[in-house]
Amino acid sequence: MRSTRNVLGALAAAVLFAAPVSAQVPGLEVSVLPKVGFYSPASDLQAAQDALGEVVDDRGGSLALGLALELGVPLTALGVRVGFDYVTGSEFTYEDEAAVEATAEQTMLAITGDVVLRPIPRLIVVQPYLLAGAGVKRYDFSFEEDAGTDVEAAFPESETDFTLHAGLGVDLGLGPIALIAEVSDYISWYETGEDESEMQNDLFLMAGIRLGLF
Repeated sequence: MRSTRNVLGALAAAVLFAAPVSAQVPGLEVSVLPKVGFYSPASDLQAAQDALGEVVDDRGGSLALGLALELGVPLTALGVRVGFDYVTGSEFTYEDEAAVEATAEQTMLAITGDVVLRPIPRLIVVQPYLLAGAGVKRYDFSFEEDAGTDVEAAFPESETDFTLHAGLGVDLGLGPIALIAEVSDYISWYETGEDESEMQNDLFLMAGIRLGLF
């Protein structure tokens, strides 16, 4: 939660910074996008370095929250966005070599900067758009108290990886407010052993609103 508060503070600072920038660049659009939706891992979670067992029941879907700040210039196809998506908690079951099972909870925070590409001219009220960018993705793990040392040793308390981000969205314009729907994938490589890694895909299906600030 501390990481989420830090991101919220950074976004608030970005909004304050965007106000004088929008005044200096006539026509610059500044929007904030709160989002809520569903998280679904698209690939199995691999055990961390020197794992001593295996995941026997992989993560399921869970609630996701997001917030972004977007800058755009009217009558152009490009915009830029900075924001985060947060997974509130996804459970999985891990078994060590002694067949001891433990249930763990994984949260995830992804922070990225994106280029936003929209068609010109706008398609009446509905407008599709593409997202492409990069950032960091942080996994945090917590095990039940009686998980056992071998089980807990297989996973770090947290892991932060570089991530690519790609998505597709659509908004329904209602003046300064627009309804939005997005599907996106955070693509990273999770370490599974010495000099080894596995591609990890984390999908988000989000809905929200885009509020024009300036």
